[in-house]
Amino acid sequence: MAPHSNRGGDRSARVKRRRRFIRYRTELPLCVQDPLERDFDGRCDVISEGGLGGTVLFPLPLGSVVHLRFAIPTSPTRFDVLAIVRDQRDFEHGFEFVSLTDAERVAIRQFCNGLRADSETGQVDP
Repeated sequence: MAPHSNRGGDRSARVKRRRRFIRYRTELPLCVQDPLERDFDGRCDVISEGGLGGTVLFPLPLGSVVHLRFAIPTSPTRFDVLAIVRDQRDFEHGFEFVSLTDAERVAIRQFCNGLRADSETGQVDP
């Protein structure tokens, strides 16, 4: 067996250890406002208590603080939260929530409890 043949498995194990929250697949409309207050429509495809990931057809720089606006079907309130861009590949972005209230976190947790965990992105979210 070649020495590098297990690298993918090792990386997956490292990623799983680094993550704090389970990620869940979903499909939600998303609006992202960048630091220049420009709005970009997108789609959220994974969510967790710690953040969300999705497509925004504008590359947002890593480390940018943005406003995320989205709604989840189990909550009557629309979310308008601050997040940091933690991952960006082309138009795919990963956002870490930085301004969730306790009530918002509970609402997201309840929504996630009704979804299936995303086995492709690992067990937990950054």
